[in-house]
Amino acid sequence: MTDFQLIETMRWEPDTGIVRQRLHLERLKRSAARLGFPGAGQAEKRLTEVLGMPPLPCRASPPQGGDRWGRLLPESRPGIELPLVGEMSARPTEGVRLARSQKPNPPPRPSHAQQHRPHRCDHRTLHPLPADTVWTVRIAKTRLVSTDPLLRYKTSRRAVYEAARAEYGTDEADEVLLLNERGEPCEGTITSLFVDDGSSILKTPPISRGLLAGVLRTEMICQRKARVQRLTLDDLKGRPVFMGNSLRGLIRANLIWDT
Repeated sequence: MTDFQLIETMRWEPDTGIVRQRLHLERLKRSAARLGFPGAGQAEKRLTEVLGMPPLPCRASPPQGGDRWGRLLPESRPGIELPLVGEMSARPTEGVRLARSQKPNPPPRPSHAQQHRPHRCDHRTLHPLPADTVWTVRIAKTRLVSTDPLLRYKTSRRAVYEAARAEYGTDEADEVLLLNERGEPCEGTITSLFVDDGSSILKTPPISRGLLAGVLRTEMICQRKARVQRLTLDDLKGRPVFMGNSLRGLIRANLIWDT
């Protein structure tokens, strides 16, 4: 199998800790076990080392307003983006890199005396979104292959997503929706897809159609705010569409139908 990295990206806030920490770490451990990555059980300890502080209480969704789903609004407060990174190669490695929306103290260098596998740390700014954000979303010509088992894991193998994103300039689209080989809507390049079909529960495609098991998606399904359902493009026409992830929350989408 081609070398790749297993990544788990989390949002940390200075007063409340890591948002959806339990779900993120569960997904990381599950993905690591299935793909053969070692060391996932040490992820929480590694996060504490990198942040340079004791772990704060885990919390679930940001405490924001909601509508009839109790849906999340775009996350508008500053935080830290925490991608846990593990290499899948001849000799698997693991690491952590950081992205902060505030100016932090530089993260401590990992101790190779404590960890025999190398670690990597970096950080980048995460800009909060206004609560009334609406993204312009266009449909990519690039297709996902639903039989590709790696699509359901968050990895560095992102060529298909990068190709889809490159179809439109940043002034043309905030996000791009990918379809599978059957023309079924699956997910964005960095987000899960949700549609309001007029019921009390949002609908989101099953991962078997070729998409990531997103953490926000998982939380909303567990809270019965979303339900898995096979979708077609016709299901999205004339209905409210949302894109979302654990960093940003749920974002209203203005889906552009190119002729």
